[in-house]
Amino acid sequence: MFKFKLHVHYLNVTHFFLEYCKNIIPFPASKPPSVAFTASLSKGITVRPQAPVKYDHVVTNWGGAYNPSTGIFTAPYGGLYSISFTLMGNPSNDVRLEAVKNGERVAMVYTAPKIHLQSSKTVHLILSKGDRIWIRNWSTSTTAILHDWKVYNAFSGILIRDF
Repeated sequence: MFKFKLHVHYLNVTHFFLEYCKNIIPFPASKPPSVAFTASLSKGITVRPQAPVKYDHVVTNWGGAYNPSTGIFTAPYGGLYSISFTLMGNPSNDVRLEAVKNGERVAMVYTAPKIHLQSSKTVHLILSKGDRIWIRNWSTSTTAILHDWKVYNAFSGILIRDF
């Protein structure tokens, strides 16, 4: 009986403390959603004209919004997102990749031939729930050859703030 009374007393004190803290510390009504992903290429690949880059080596996919089989990130919540991508083309060709939001270009990177040049871009975008972002070969006629071993070409995104 004694243990039970101590336990009940402890619960009452804890409940009182939490109620007291609610008046002092502003607790959010609910926990904000978390979305973050990073994916890279596991090997060098060839990307057809206007085709999406399918980053197959998924490092992080918190929230499951990036699909490595399509290369497309689908926003699970409306909000402000930070989207980044890096490019290292093969020295045999020049490459232009573009970040695309629902079919419209929002950013572009470029590498020149004859050198292992790297290029990157970060954009902050207001996305609605269901908006789709992907990286694709900009060219309408030339195949892009991307050089990689899980470290040079990457696609990342994170939800900064939902609304």
